[in-house]
Amino acid sequence: MAYRGLFTKHVSLWAAVVTAGRLPVAMAPLAFLFHGRGTDAGYGGGAAMAAAYALAEAVGAPLLSTRLRTRPYRREVAAGLGVSAAAFALLALLPAPGTALAVCLAALAGGAAAAAPGALRTMVEDLAPREHLHTALSLESTLNMAVWAASPALVSALALGVAPQAPFLLAAVAALAATASLWLLPDRTGAADGGRRAPLRQLLAAWPVYLTSAAAMYLLAGVELTLPALLEHRDLPVAHSGPILTGFALASILGGLVYGARTWPGTVERQSTLLLLVMIAGVAATAFAPAWPVIAGLLALTGLLQAAVLITRNLTLRERLPADLHPVGYSVLYAGSGVGYGVSAAATGVLLASVTPVTAVLVTTGAALLLTAVTWLGRRAPQRERSAPG
Repeated sequence: MAYRGLFTKHVSLWAAVVTAGRLPVAMAPLAFLFHGRGTDAGYGGGAAMAAAYALAEAVGAPLLSTRLRTRPYRREVAAGLGVSAAAFALLALLPAPGTALAVCLAALAGGAAAAAPGALRTMVEDLAPREHLHTALSLESTLNMAVWAASPALVSALALGVAPQAPFLLAAVAALAATASLWLLPDRTGAADGGRRAPLRQLLAAWPVYLTSAAAMYLLAGVELTLPALLEHRDLPVAHSGPILTGFALASILGGLVYGARTWPGTVERQSTLLLLVMIAGVAATAFAPAWPVIAGLLALTGLLQAAVLITRNLTLRERLPADLHPVGYSVLYAGSGVGYGVSAAATGVLLASVTPVTAVLVTTGAALLLTAVTWLGRRAPQRERSAPG
């Protein structure tokens, strides 16, 4: 089995760093809302903290990753995680930081560690045997999804059962644990001749991959935010939305493991496009599903494929960019995912206020299909240019 040959000492440590490093990110949005609910900041203040965290991540990821082109990864990532841990610790320990200070600390926590996901994804290229690289990236995707699936229950239990600030303390401990474990891994340094400026043209040439990521996250946000309204519109129990989304998350974890267990026919670009199209069709079909078990089954299928879409996206980007730009590219990909999710969330909110949930689902899937078509055309254009007679 592919995973059996993957788990060397260093890959196991890397997996622990990935898990600990992603836990604060997954906990943060809900933790900020519970913090606002339990303090004078209110839900508005909590939402402002969550927005500041996400925006700082989106801006910080590509900016900080450019430093990795000529600097040791371990030192840069450890410094970012350490600053993020300090910011979370201050949020946990300050008795009444005030909304403005809390928002600033949230932004610091998000921005400081924003380069870590891309750097860790690049580091595994040196740790895993080349024939097991797609398995390692599948493992990373599975770990991320498992952390995201477990975080809501973890945050709720701590915030409601202990204190509103308790999730921040766990986030700080997790970030520090990731920092300590990181020093047990072999270091990686960017190319010495990488230059001081990232080649923007090379990064922009991979735009179809970024757009694929945005399309996948646009679809995901539409699923999560429309499901309760869709169930209510069908006179189905709204309470089933939670278990259905849990099934979606568990299916995503399983999908990541299955994809990484073997190699699959076709190029990773074609796999990504085909799987995304099937995902779109599955979500669109939920608009016409008459019963909640049918909706649950369709979304479980969508979740099963989502992991493979994200993994093939990472592999495609790796093929498109030179090695010294991998952490920057992964970080741009990360930021693009956040943009796709955020735009979809805003658009879905507007749609649900003016049209039926069925129409909202169809508009969301239509937009995702349009983005997918644009990415396919963008990938075909260079091929036509190369095959054209000189």
